[in-house]
Amino acid sequence: AGGRAAGRKVVIVVFGGGTRWSESFGDPERRFIPRLANELAPKGTLFSNVRVEGPVVHPNQTASIATGFREYGHLDWSRPVEHPSIFEIHRKARGAPDTSAWLFAYASILSGIGASSAGGFGPAFGANVVVPPTIPRKAAEEMDRLLRHAAASGIAEKEIEAAGAAARLARTESRIDLAGLKSPGAKAFVGEAYAAWRKADGSTSHDLFLSERAVECMKRFFPDVLMAAFGEIDCAHYGSWSRYTDAIRRTDDLTARLFSAAEAHPDYRGKTLFLVLPDHGRELEKPDGHGFIHHSDFYADTGADEGCRRVWALAIGPGFPAGARSNIPRRLEAAAATALSFLGLPPAPGAEPPLRPPIGTKPPKDSSGAD
Repeated sequence: AGGRAAGRKVVIVVFGGGTRWSESFGDPERRFIPRLANELAPKGTLFSNVRVEGPVVHPNQTASIATGFREYGHLDWSRPVEHPSIFEIHRKARGAPDTSAWLFAYASILSGIGASSAGGFGPAFGANVVVPPTIPRKAAEEMDRLLRHAAASGIAEKEIEAAGAAARLARTESRIDLAGLKSPGAKAFVGEAYAAWRKADGSTSHDLFLSERAVECMKRFFPDVLMAAFGEIDCAHYGSWSRYTDAIRRTDDLTARLFSAAEAHPDYRGKTLFLVLPDHGRELEKPDGHGFIHHSDFYADTGADEGCRRVWALAIGPGFPAGARSNIPRRLEAAAATALSFLGLPPAPGAEPPLRPPIGTKPPKDSSGAD
């Protein structure tokens, strides 16, 4: 396995924030994931019945993707994960430098995923963790005031002006945390990118910031293990269907950009596992429920229905047939062993086994993907 895995790389994209099956591959028209459906899915294997277990909350499931175990049973996300992550297992086994493993996480609440508390592992073998710029509460409140005042006027030009003013305020008042970066080279890379971001005048999207940094990271450091955990789809909590579906479309586009960047790079093309999967879903629409707005009461571990617990995984790369599909139920935690197996490395003992296409898998006759 070691020889066959030489030079292989893994890119994991967490299509995060909570995306239901019905707004992704379960939609016959796939309105909100056009790039995944039309450009990426035909190149790989779709696992259409991936299961989310335990409390349905972003840090738990994202951590489980990285380790292969159900993490954060205590719901204390300030602690590191308890089982070794793919970053640590890779770095320790290969004697690889910190720049070979990166986690681009949409919020600092995911920082504990980069290195575990497991014996023999930990920060010495952890990933460089990149988080987006944060905005102080006072600045955020002023941005909100500007936008609300302009919206109340009903004048489109004022709304555009307010949006620009809010973006400028976000950049000038922002801060970035470099504590998750392990070497001077990694800190310089992110510091330079942040300085350029503050001077720019484009979107202030956190997920866009992460995706652009991830693409540049591939070009500069050629990491063997890279994970980008997006999260803006969680804007669904605000109750706007259009914001929720627009965020899915943006995440779809950013995911495709990362794939295109890997395909364009000779160190990645033809020898990379590109694995895409949501962190979890959201509640189904029902008379006494919240529907897409929420994803259960995770503190009490109640209210999680099939909308929360059924997601999917798309695997593109050697060993995963193009256009194939498996509906065999598999747990979300299988992602870690899938990545490690591709790299020729064993997962931690007791980890969920890897995703593998069934023997003789054929492309589905129903190209809509609806079950």
